[in-house]
Amino acid sequence: MPQDLQDKMNLYLANQEIMYIKLHNLHWYIQGKGFFTLHAKLEELYDQTAEVIDEVAERLLAISGKPIANLKNALAIATVKELEDEPVSSDSVVYKLISDVEYWIQDSAEIIKLAEDADDVGTADLFTGYLANYQKLLWMLRAYTSS
Repeated sequence: MPQDLQDKMNLYLANQEIMYIKLHNLHWYIQGKGFFTLHAKLEELYDQTAEVIDEVAERLLAISGKPIANLKNALAIATVKELEDEPVSSDSVVYKLISDVEYWIQDSAEIIKLAEDADDVGTADLFTGYLANYQKLLWMLRAYTSS
């Protein structure tokens, strides 16, 4: 496996590990008019994120990579930032999610390209699925913010 592909997949994995905690933070601290809808959606998202973390780590292992598997190392390279433990408005939650999902789309597309360049069809296929899901989620989040 090319080092640049492994590095990018580990950055993606680290960001997903931090997002898993961040999504819980938003789930617990959300307040406002969209509470019930967003509270349930955030739970769905952190459950999906747990699956993504497992799939990416196992994919790295399957192609002789070494996944980041501790928070110290994940925090050292992650570009996704943690949140403080404080109330957050439902509108703010949606805008934070939009920003993060835009990053997931960019990151997934970069990994697809690296995997295709390395003739790694399995990794490209895995991340193509993620990309489609993230694009749909971004559309839905943007629709949620429309009046």
